[in-house]
Amino acid sequence: MKKKWIYFTGVAGVAVLLCTGTKKPHVEKKMQRTVQIGVAVYDEKDAYISHICEYLDKEVYELENQHPEIRIQMEYADAGGSQREQNKQISRFVSLGYDLLLVNIVDRTNAAVLIDQADEAGIPVVFFNREPVREDIMRRPEVYYEGSDARQSALLQAEIIADAFAQKDSSLDKNKDGILEFAMLEGEFNHQDTLIRSEWVIKGIEQQGIQTKKVVSSSANWERGQADVLVSQWLKEYPDQMELIICNNDDMAIGASKALQNARVTDIQVVGIDGVHEAEELVEEGRMLGTVLCDTRLHAKALVDFIEALAVNETGCKEMNLKDERYYMIPLRKIVKSSMTKDGGK
Repeated sequence: MKKKWIYFTGVAGVAVLLCTGTKKPHVEKKMQRTVQIGVAVYDEKDAYISHICEYLDKEVYELENQHPEIRIQMEYADAGGSQREQNKQISRFVSLGYDLLLVNIVDRTNAAVLIDQADEAGIPVVFFNREPVREDIMRRPEVYYEGSDARQSALLQAEIIADAFAQKDSSLDKNKDGILEFAMLEGEFNHQDTLIRSEWVIKGIEQQGIQTKKVVSSSANWERGQADVLVSQWLKEYPDQMELIICNNDDMAIGASKALQNARVTDIQVVGIDGVHEAEELVEEGRMLGTVLCDTRLHAKALVDFIEALAVNETGCKEMNLKDERYYMIPLRKIVKSSMTKDGGK
């Protein structure tokens, strides 16, 4: 497998992995068919996206070993949060005649432009992690989405919170008024997952009979650095008012946890979504209440299933049991401290 990053700030390189072992002259003399995969990510610095890419490399390497007649060339493009940059990267992939595009789109409202461009060139597109609107997914054949149900992730996050609130002498009700007083760190403004997660986590909590009161909320754009700054500010502006910080993703939860630790505040809980390794460690240490695992390994495996179906075997996705023939949804589960019950999320 050949992998290359392009448009990655400060980095430009090619890593070539060569399989060694027993020499097979007959196989080596055969002409290999090269499959070119373009992977466009919204921001490689995002921990969750970075983990998906790491596992994707491993899964593609295994797929290549299963198909010695195929040489898979993976090229990654980091948009650094810029849709304009990503448009250029996609145009380059299309002009080079790539066999498949995997797109973690910056701005979901821009999907139609990319879809039409790829369709004209006859290139299938799989969007992942950041979901375009359904109308765009359905506008052309061979357009797919791989990801998780944002509503379900929010409801599982709500279950984590409700279970903790129900505990005797719960720290989530430190003033014993029977009301959950929370702050919320949200993702990008008007991003679909931001809107759904923010709405449904509160609905889920209140459906458990828990009264809530929002102290403050703001967008930290999925980023831990911004979350750190916001929470540090909130601790000064709203002393003793917050009992919980609800975060739309783990990067922001990690940033919030860091701000609390730096301020030596131990009576405010933090909960996230994604299940990245660092967040799981904070859960075990008791510095995070919990998170919802959106397994990056499963995301990578799903993307490789698309690669095999659309670019290697070229048989189509009928055997993948997709929802509405376009959607591959990853199962979710709650992650809480090991002393508590871990749930499968069903």
